[in-house]
Amino acid sequence: MIFTRITLAIAQRALRELRREPRSFVFLVGAPALLLCVVRYVFNSPEEFAGTGAMMVGVFPAFSMMVVGSIMVVRERNRGTLEAVLATPASRLELVCGYLAAAVTLAFFQALCTTAVAFGVCDLDTASPIWLVGLVAMLSGIFGMSLGLAVSALSKNEGEASHFIPGAMVPQLLISGCFWPVAEMTSWLRTVEGYLPLSAVTRSMTALRENRFGGMSLVYSVIAMLAIIAVSQVGAAASIRRRTA
Repeated sequence: MIFTRITLAIAQRALRELRREPRSFVFLVGAPALLLCVVRYVFNSPEEFAGTGAMMVGVFPAFSMMVVGSIMVVRERNRGTLEAVLATPASRLELVCGYLAAAVTLAFFQALCTTAVAFGVCDLDTASPIWLVGLVAMLSGIFGMSLGLAVSALSKNEGEASHFIPGAMVPQLLISGCFWPVAEMTSWLRTVEGYLPLSAVTRSMTALRENRFGGMSLVYSVIAMLAIIAVSQVGAAASIRRRTA
């Protein structure tokens, strides 16, 4: 009960902080939908867009959440509020779980907006129902936030955290099948792709597009995302340090 109460209190505080920064909220909720519209008109027809578009319904929420999550702990440390929180009975794990609980709320609205635009504006067509696509998109956002929190806990400042985006996420985008079919890549790249965290997102969305209710491929991908979320949270909690002089 104490764990739940502390976690929810931290989540409420994190949401209040984001409400004071409307640009961050708009970025989280609106940017994935806007980027999806841009990608749609890179292609000549909805049929050509379907493969990449389905993956982007998961990738864009994960990407935007990771960007925001990557500076959350760093910002708390720089403001001095991290020390104040750690001086309370809250543990480091409760702190990161509180941030992740706030991400659940944000991911809900983000997924709602992204899937509505994907199916209503971009004419995306999937074998799976829209509600299931929305649920996996929501999980993708939570997945992105968990990675961002791990990066933020390891970083000393916001500049260091921001280096993770081009250094790790862009290469994943290039070889996870978003821009070129994995089956047509060289064998060593196909092997690397199988171990990339982002591949769990792209494979889950591809399974939803190709199979009704995703099939076993979706199950394996969701399990992989949940495992990465858990490991990222534990890693973030273990890596959090107070500000040093």
